[in-house]
Amino acid sequence: MTLLLIAASSLFLTLIVATASYRLYKLNQAQAKSISSLQNQLSTLCAGAVGTDERILKFNLLLNQLKESQNTLSMSVPAQHNYDHAIRLARKGVDIDQLIDNCNLSDEEAHLINRLHGSDDQATKRELH
Repeated sequence: MTLLLIAASSLFLTLIVATASYRLYKLNQAQAKSISSLQNQLSTLCAGAVGTDERILKFNLLLNQLKESQNTLSMSVPAQHNYDHAIRLARKGVDIDQLIDNCNLSDEEAHLINRLHGSDDQATKRELH
């Protein structure tokens, strides 16, 4: 009887250990799948971050180029106050050569401002010619 009791308890213990081992095995498989999935997601995020960094660098370079172009254009184009001053002078009847000299305008700009904003006396003279 003792032998039977020992055999039954060892069978019961074996069954408990086998069930626990099977549960641990299944848990290990589920965790391995979860780890693998997380690793894939992490590598995808890292690849996306590298691509984003490259795009940010490209945008930064493009922005710097645009700033340089804007600065170059700002330096090459006369200031707006020169045009305003030239318009006031043209309305007072100042000669085109004076507009060019005083306001740093090109010949074409001075003629255009004079035609658009020159005094009526000058417009009458032009019509007569």
